[in-house]
Amino acid sequence: MKMNTAQSGNGSSRYLPGETRAYAHRWFFTAACIYAALIIPLTLLARHGFGPAVLSVPTGHAFEMLFGLAPALIAGYLLGPMPARRLVWFLCFWLLARIAGLIAPFAWPALVFNALFVILFARQLLPRLWVAKKWRNRSLVPLLGLICAITIAVILAGRLDEYLLHRYLIDESVQLFALLMLFIGGRMLAPAAAGEFYRQGMELEARVQPNIEASLIITIAAAYLLAPVAVPFSGMLLILCGVLAGIRLFRWQLWHCLARPDLICLGLGYGWLALGLILLGWAKLDGGSHFSTAVHAITVGALGTLATNVIVRVTLLHVKQYPSRIPQIVIMTGFMSIAAVTRMAADFSNYRETLLIIAASGWSIAFLFALHVLLTSRTAPRVKPTQNPSTNS
Repeated sequence: MKMNTAQSGNGSSRYLPGETRAYAHRWFFTAACIYAALIIPLTLLARHGFGPAVLSVPTGHAFEMLFGLAPALIAGYLLGPMPARRLVWFLCFWLLARIAGLIAPFAWPALVFNALFVILFARQLLPRLWVAKKWRNRSLVPLLGLICAITIAVILAGRLDEYLLHRYLIDESVQLFALLMLFIGGRMLAPAAAGEFYRQGMELEARVQPNIEASLIITIAAAYLLAPVAVPFSGMLLILCGVLAGIRLFRWQLWHCLARPDLICLGLGYGWLALGLILLGWAKLDGGSHFSTAVHAITVGALGTLATNVIVRVTLLHVKQYPSRIPQIVIMTGFMSIAAVTRMAADFSNYRETLLIIAASGWSIAFLFALHVLLTSRTAPRVKPTQNPSTNS
């Protein structure tokens, strides 16, 4: 009888996740790729009356991009390994929040499921990040905490018919996600470029560049806090931030890494971020003119490029493969660049609808490439590192 019970338990564990540890990037990156590939075509259909009505409204589309897609990417990158059962709850609440938001964005189910996801996310991650010794690393805690709080505040503002506040919170939150990309992108690019320099027998002196990183954190924080009371000054700070990001990128000297297309593609995403911040600052100085163009330089050019490259890079390194050997990275990044350029050009062209279709297609194709790498890597054998016999003694 005991043997039968054990066998029954083992059989059920095949289908019900238990305390075995699972990797968050596999689950959330897969969900993010599928969602990203679908959400932009759905937005285009919604504008013509064939998709979820909320996506036909700019703020509805923006909310799902910033507070729907981006949190899945953040969770996949930062959560790490954890019990599979707990990870299932995370993913279920995120998925239910997306479904509820598309059906009734300001209803209680959307609020509850979004709140449950961000609360679980903050509870799991923020205490772990707070133990960092340097204040620059600890700055992720208030940044991610604020993003989680704004997720709930945006839905509440819409539910209370405070549409001006609703739109303001969404518009200004772009700066917060930009800061997060500046931090994560820099922490990924700097050591990777330094490693390539070392392989070539050179040394990269400017790595993380802590002074510039600290300046970026302080500058964007000041721009965000001053936005309600001093918009022009906030715009000037964002331009300064974009210039600092450009200087940081230049000092990584990626032209020495032409044999590493994966690093060049990451650098392109960081370059989009620097350009987007400059354009966003200029839009504020210009009274909000072409604000949408600047935002899409950040959300499509920077977020799209960095997200797809980070998904591929993290996935391949996890299975001991080298991103520099995957040609899909260049193709994927090329499609995302086409998406960014055509989406920005649509704001100035008489062929807006055509350009929007091209942009949506490029975006979705890029994420489908990332999804392909993610799924095929699961069946790829891991390459065990060669051990030095002397280390085993």
